[in-house]
Amino acid sequence: MIQGRDVVTLDTFSPEEIRFVIERAREMKAHGHGSSLQGRSLVMVFFDPSLRTRSSFSIAFSSQGGTVVDMVASRDIWALEMREGAVMDGVADEHVRDAAAVLSEYADMIAIRALSRHDDWARERRDQVIVSFQKYASVPIFNMESVLDHPTQAWGDALTLTEEFGDLRGKKIALTWAYHPQTRPLAVPHGVGVMATKLGMDVTVCHPEGYELDHDVRETMELCAGETGGSVRWTDDRRAGLENADVVYAASWGSTLYHGRPDDERDLRRRHYDWRLTQDLMSTTNEARFLHAMPIRRNVEADDEVVDAPYSRVVVQAGNRLHIQRALFAEVLKT
Repeated sequence: MIQGRDVVTLDTFSPEEIRFVIERAREMKAHGHGSSLQGRSLVMVFFDPSLRTRSSFSIAFSSQGGTVVDMVASRDIWALEMREGAVMDGVADEHVRDAAAVLSEYADMIAIRALSRHDDWARERRDQVIVSFQKYASVPIFNMESVLDHPTQAWGDALTLTEEFGDLRGKKIALTWAYHPQTRPLAVPHGVGVMATKLGMDVTVCHPEGYELDHDVRETMELCAGETGGSVRWTDDRRAGLENADVVYAASWGSTLYHGRPDDERDLRRRHYDWRLTQDLMSTTNEARFLHAMPIRRNVEADDEVVDAPYSRVVVQAGNRLHIQRALFAEVLKT
């Protein structure tokens, strides 16, 4: 169903395809995964740090018999030029078109992690690194988190929620902003929002003024909700947003309005230091499951009693990344 496809954003997959991979992952989780990737190879290029993504990608691919090459961009490869038609007389030693073409000769799949690079959000949101590798590679590209999306995280979240509830249509998910001492990427909330609306959930996004999601992502969520029978609403009232929710997903993200203006963004963020998930807030929900993509700042983003509560699924959620990625690898490279 998804053979040979890039996995860069969930927006390019239908609800049926998303559910198909979830069921494939559940089958592999229950009955084993075999060695379907014997003789296949994956190159991972990290422009930014990773714990869960790096380890789960590597284990998921190698445990099915494949070979993994793991490279850090600032250490293991030449500095890459991303601009079209660039006169390469600066710090970059190699153009991405050459790097992607050569890696495509070596590997059956290339995975990229590349977050913020520029001060201008209009430029940033083009996701130049991941899009450039897509353009010049001749093998499937996997997004291990970019500026705009984190599809394997969102797909793993969908697996977790499906295990909890079965059919997700009509289930209520509150995606709530949480304070963090540093500016965080928008990829996770973007991915979660698209995933939830693709699967027909009723989504409430709670955030302070100034922390709106990217306008195109908001439009995509509205469109998907209209197609699947779900809904989307936006609020700056956390308590009202969490009321009767079946799922509470906490995430921190930066302000696109102040992107590239760290002092202004920091001042805005500090006004909302109290945006922390507490047991009191969780008590307003419909015995909701608590999710967070991790790493999580305990007692800053959410209290210990929330993170460690019986309703918390953060560890299971992280573990399901392994299973969803095994399913994705096997189906994309299916022969």
